[in-house]
Amino acid sequence: MSAFTIIVAWLGLGLGLVIAVVVVALFNQILTPAEQIERYADHILDAGVGIARNLDGVDEAVRTRELATAVPGLAVAYLRKLGAVH
Repeated sequence: MSAFTIIVAWLGLGLGLVIAVVVVALFNQILTPAEQIERYADHILDAGVGIARNLDGVDEAVRTRELATAVPGLAVAYLRKLGAVH
């Protein structure tokens, strides 16, 4: 092998190493925000599940309101039946 070929080979290896270091550095710059986004997405998912869990009792709340609004009318009817109210 000639000296020129050896020099070009070493230059190619050096350039390849520099490019590999740049690629790894760029990959790390992309990976850090991606991990933050994943953490934020997990937090949003947990909050959404918590909201859904808190809304599970809405049907019972509606039924409670219906019963509570019926109480005054039922109480008056009961008192009329007892003769306490005319």
